[in-house]
Amino acid sequence: MSLAALAACCPTWADFRSIGGREASVDMVALRTSKTFTRLFELRLLHLDDDVSVSERHIGSTLPAFCPERHINPDGSFCIGLRAGEGITAETAPAWWDKLHAFALCQETAAETGFWPSEAQLSHGDAGEVELAAESAADQLGLRAAYREAVAFDTGLIASGLRKVDPRTGTLRNGRSACVCGRTDRRGRILLRRDCYRSGLGCPIALEHRRRIMVDRYWRSLRGHVTCCGTMQECPLRSSGDSAVLAKTEGTTT
Repeated sequence: MSLAALAACCPTWADFRSIGGREASVDMVALRTSKTFTRLFELRLLHLDDDVSVSERHIGSTLPAFCPERHINPDGSFCIGLRAGEGITAETAPAWWDKLHAFALCQETAAETGFWPSEAQLSHGDAGEVELAAESAADQLGLRAAYREAVAFDTGLIASGLRKVDPRTGTLRNGRSACVCGRTDRRGRILLRRDCYRSGLGCPIALEHRRRIMVDRYWRSLRGHVTCCGTMQECPLRSSGDSAVLAKTEGTTT
């Protein structure tokens, strides 16, 4: 019932039109905090295998055809949130529309500034799952802010702890020392590094080390196979020496 659920709670800023049972078109404008509207986005929704994907009706007409930094997948579909399109029901459909609205606003910010809003950023590919796990573990320890600082700026307690990780094993060196993250046992004693890793509760330092490896692996898998769209100020594809192709649909150059 994914498309039916979305149609039933379609917001006023979108026009939903079904095309058969598995496809729909959506014309939408998002409302900015300034109370002005974004440009018109002409979208296509496709429901396959209990998953709804969303893309431009004519891929590359308004947005880049592909841009990881703007969360547009190689097939032109949008990444509006981790597992956002899976098994949409009447209960989850409103949240899907909220994510699509936020995605449109972020696209406008990216087009105008060349940067994706940091508060709406999540690691690409499977690294996103690891990032959420690391953030949850850090939150349990009162280190959420420190974890976000490590991801965004590579500074702070967790970032400095990464220097103690053995790259061969992904665990902190000196396993008999107290873990840098400060996780304690039931008696309030700080776990040893080896015990923290084995506890299954998640050491945010070890998880962040894994996330960085996965992010690096993601970008390396793309180099030599795709080109940078040229719309973002910072992009690993551009810095890797791949030729940048300026997006002809943005109306701006960077």
